This record gives sequence, C-alpha cells and structure tokens, in this order.
Amino acid sequence: MTHRPLLASGRRLTIAAAIILFASAAHAQLKHEGPASLIALSQTTAPYDVASVRTNNKGADSGNLNFHDDALIVRNLPLDYIIEFAYDVPSDRVTGIPGALKDQRFDIDAKVVPSDGSKPPETTASQDQAKLILLLADRFHLKVHIEPKTMPVYDLVVAKGGPKVKLSQDELKDSNWNINGEDTSFVLTSKGASMADVAAALSDEVHRQVNDKTGLAGHADITLKWSDDVAAQQGGPNVISIFTAIQDQLGLKLESAKGPVDTLVIDHVEMPSAN
Repeated sequence: MTHRPLLASGRRLTIAAAIILFASAAHAQLKHEGPASLIALSQTTAPYDVASVRTNNKGADSGNLNFHDDALIVRNLPLDYIIEFAYDVPSDRVTGIPGALKDQRFDIDAKVVPSDGSKPPETTASQDQAKLILLLADRFHLKVHIEPKTMPVYDLVVAKGGPKVKLSQDELKDSNWNINGEDTSFVLTSKGASMADVAAALSDEVHRQVNDKTGLAGHADITLKWSDDVAAQQGGPNVISIFTAIQDQLGLKLESAKGPVDTLVIDHVEMPSAN
C-alpha cells in the first residue's frame, strides 16, 4: 500500500493524523493534475454506484481518507479538506464555503459495484478524484468555477554552480515517490522525476505554487532531506530548511515571483442529500 501523507496542497492536517491512503502504487504521483483537468476528467468518468454520506458529530480530532480501486472511505473530515483533494487545489485557494458547512465534518462510504459481479478495474489517482468530484456534485449539489488570480509563487531555477541531480534522457519505464517524516525531519525520495514533478512536490512543502524554470530536460532519481518549518525557524546544528536543502542537495533554487494561479470558487453547495 502506498502511503501519501499529504493532501493535494501538502498542508499537514491540524486535525491530528488525517492521511490519504491509496491501495495501489500506481496512484503515487508527483505531478498535480489541477482543477481544470480533473473537472474535464469527471465528465467522462463513471460515478460510484452506491454512496452514503453522514455528518460526524463525535468531536474527534483525527480523520482520514482512503481510496481503493472499488471504494472510497472518508472519516471525520471537513468539507474543505474533501474539496481540496477532489479538485487538487489547496484550501487557501478555495472560497465560498458557507460557515455552517465549514464547521461540519463528514463520513463518506462509496463503492463501485459492477453489475456482472466482476472485479472493478484498477483506477488512477486522477480517476479517483474525478469520482469524488461527481459524488460532491450529486450529494452536496456542489457547483464551482475556476478563477485565475495573480498570487505569490516560486520559480524553480538552477543555482549558481549548476544542478547536482543526474538527469537521464532514457525512456522512463517506472516512476514513484514518497515523503516520510520522523520527528522534525522529512525525506522526499523519487524515482524517475522530471523537474516539473519536483516543482509539483515542492509546491506541497513550501505552500506556494512552484513553477519549473530550470530548463532541464529528462528525469532523475532524487533524495531531498530537510527539517520542518518549526525546527527551521528555531535553528540548530542539525536543522536545515527546505530552501537550503534544495540548493545544497539538488543544486537548484527557489526564487520568489508572482504569477497566475488557479483558484476554485464555490458557486453553490448544500448539506448532503439523504442516503
């Protein structure tokens, strides 16, 4: 089972240990699809055959979201987190959720049930997100539109001295990634990552859109180690910020800039319809 401990925006959950789990390694991906691509995909994706949506009033802090090829299980998550993952857009770029819905948490169970009793086909992460978009539209009557805004971003460029990653132009047969954290330290490991993939992964960690401006082609196996935001602010002999790590370990650099960023505007949403 592939463990993806971050949401689409990379925002670590303040509601304790909410995580997203995928049942197939094929779901592991660095590159974000973005809301426009996922909305388009949802128009050609089959919905879940059965779905149950309930409010969760137990007062617990932790929550989780699990995808399998044939099912979705959500426990005790706020709607903005669910929307954030469905549309692959950070919650700080989502506007228009009414206060009453923002404060409510939900449990969701959805399943694919082939009419012929066969095994459901394997799905990609994007297809899972597209199915979730359809579920939100059906049960929450969610309607949205995309609104580009000029916002602070980072440009990923080559640092002085040149890149330290070894790029290959060979045909890519496999790619995967993982981010592991222990105490205040984090490690990103990836196989077959393009610079666009690296930029997408870094977007999760620096809480801004990162655009690949390196001009480097090909793919590479990458390991990046850094300390979390709190440790980096406090400093210490064994602490390294992600900005320093990118430069020292990859020979790349993040430069502040401004650029167009897709935001998601909620036009209409309701409490879920009855099961």
